[in-house]
Parts: sequence; C-alpha cells; structure tokens
Amino acid sequence: MKCLIVLENHFYLDKNKNVWCDRVVDYNYLQRYLNIFDKILLTGRCEVIDYVIKDKLLVSGKNVEFVPMPNFIGVKGLIKNIFKIKKVVKDSIKKCDCAIFRVPTHLAIFTYKEVIRQKKPLAFEFMMAANKFFEGTSFINSILNIMIDKKVKKMCLQADGVSYVTKSILQKSYPCKALLEPNNPNYFTASYSSIDLELTDYFQQHWAIKKEPKIFKLVHIGYMDSYRKGQDILIKVAKELQNRKYNFELTFVGDGNKKIEFMELTKKLGLEKNINFIGKVKDKKEILEIIRNSHIFVFPTKSEGLPRTLIEAMSQSLPCLASSVDGIPELLEKDFLIDYDDIEGYVKKIIELINNWKLCISVGKKNYQKALDYRKDKLDVKRNEFYKKIYELGVKK
Repeated sequence: MKCLIVLENHFYLDKNKNVWCDRVVDYNYLQRYLNIFDKILLTGRCEVIDYVIKDKLLVSGKNVEFVPMPNFIGVKGLIKNIFKIKKVVKDSIKKCDCAIFRVPTHLAIFTYKEVIRQKKPLAFEFMMAANKFFEGTSFINSILNIMIDKKVKKMCLQADGVSYVTKSILQKSYPCKALLEPNNPNYFTASYSSIDLELTDYFQQHWAIKKEPKIFKLVHIGYMDSYRKGQDILIKVAKELQNRKYNFELTFVGDGNKKIEFMELTKKLGLEKNINFIGKVKDKKEILEIIRNSHIFVFPTKSEGLPRTLIEAMSQSLPCLASSVDGIPELLEKDFLIDYDDIEGYVKKIIELINNWKLCISVGKKNYQKALDYRKDKLDVKRNEFYKKIYELGVKK
C-alpha cells in the first residue's frame, strides 16, 4: 500500500539525491505514516542544491520516495507554476493507492481535485482556520480570505476523511461528511495534534513559593516569516514592562525574514538588555530546555490551529498567555486568553503573574496536567486509527 503525502514545506534535493527540509518534517516525522503504509510518496516544492547541507532536517529514508515540485514562493509563484504542479500531483497519485493532504495550504487547495478525478481515497489533516489564510487587513486580502474560507469548507465535504487538530472548534466551522453523516461507514474523522511529545519530554517544575525569581524570564517561540506569531506585539509589551520598572528578560526562539526587523524594533525601543534573539533551534530537547528555564510563555498569535509551541510550554509546567484564536481556548482557561493586539491586556496579565508567584506555580501545574492529553502514545492511537481507515479504502479501490 502506497500513500501520496502532499506537504507545503520547502524541501531541498542535494547532489546525492538526499532530500532535506528546513522545518518540522524529517524521516522520523514521516514514521507516523510509515507505521501504517508500506511506502509513501512525498511531494512538495523543492530547490535543487549543489552544496553540503548542515542545518536542515534529513527527510530521505527507507520506503520514502520523493517527487519534487517547482520551487515556487508565494501566490504569484504558485500561479506561474500551477500546470507543472498539478501534473506532479496527477502523475504521483497514479502510482499511489490513496492520498493525504495537510490543509489549508496552497498546494492542497489547487491540486486535491487531481485525486478525486482519479477516484482515489482522499484524506485531509486540518491544521488551522482558513479565514486568515492571507495576512493583513487590506480589502483584497479580506476578499481572498472569504473566498479561501468558502473553498476550504467545500473541500472538507469532498474528502473521505478529515482529521482536526482541535477537539471541536475547527469542526464547527469546517464540518466534514463524517460529522454530518455520523452513521455513514464510508466517511471518517478524528481529532489529534501534530505534536510529538514523549512522556520523557515532560517536566514538572519544583518551584518553591519562598524562592520567587528576581528576574522573570519570558519566552516566545515561533517562525519570523511574518507578523502572524505576534513578536512585534510582544516587543511592545516588553517596552511597557520596562517603563513600569519590572525586572524581566524576554527570549525569542525562531528565525525568518522578519527577524532583523524585530531586532531593529528592539534596539529602537531601548530593549537590548531585556530581549534576546537566539535564532533557530532545531533540536526539540534544546527547545524544551529553553522553555524549562523560563517562567512565563507569552504567545500573542493572530492565527493558529492548535499551536505545538504552546503545548510544549504547558508540558514544562509554565503558566501561559495566548490569543483567543482557533483552538487555543481548548488549551488555556479564559483568564489567560487575550486578544492578540491587546498590548495593555498582556502587560497587566504578566504583571499579575510577576506579582503573584504562587499563582504562577499553581497555573503551571494545571497546564502540565492538561498537556498530558497530548502525549505521543495517546496521539499515535488516534493517528493510526485515522490512517488505517484511508488505508482500508485504498485496499477496496
């Protein structure tokens, strides 16, 4: 049984025919599919390189075949290469028994029908709401987001199976056939996060009430390709904390083309002594160690499905503040949800935690217990059940 996996990530093909990825996806990640399918055919946009890779994740491995797409960037690049991209999916699905797409992504929206045309079983792994697909509040982006949102809702009704990262929130806005026809054995659904936390990754803090930190360490983790993760908002929050004479350090983990802009804003506001940019951290253990040595996780994101970084922070017993968007209300209590652009709201809540060390400890303990719901062994059961259903449809076809 061979399954086509279509991902939006950027891949790199070196001169030795090894495939690499800059984020998240490596051979270990692909094991979730190989646990069920004999082989997978992976496709995505790819850059052919002639230099030695040092800072990427190795994707290549046993039973993984890779078919490169044109290495487009943005909507213009997609439109320019759309016929080549569709041909890659069309030719690839001919070699496979079924297909799984992550949605909403450019590739899924423009190519999923190639699977339907060939009458192969189709499943979606739904990661986040589509109503903020294009960032910004311009008239054009608003119209495009309405169109994309409507399109993705229709897509969910055309797939045989849809899994969601949320337990109920995304399901309400983007119902699939299995939800509308729960007694129909031809359709299926599931709920699981894409996070990969072993029980050994979890950490219970043993903070003593009498040993309140002299300097509170705040942490944020996220890509810096846009303003979506709210780094600019958090820098402004930090300025307010500085103005009010609070002792704190803020660490940003992540990289991207906006990093220099965020660093310049930090310098402009006179926050160089308070804010650290440590760049991209590839190793999960190292990321968890950074979180573990912090006191409060702050995440003023504009749009998320169910953020892995937030669950990781909860797994290290940290109190967390985040935006009330998409699936985040399934993770945090109402008191710790703040509008992504409410600078004063974040300032007041951080100050409340700084002034109440006992509250930090108790909230961190609650978060730890909540995060245990997202252990790898629990999620693997749900993933495997979902993949088995698309597998079984592929066998029947």
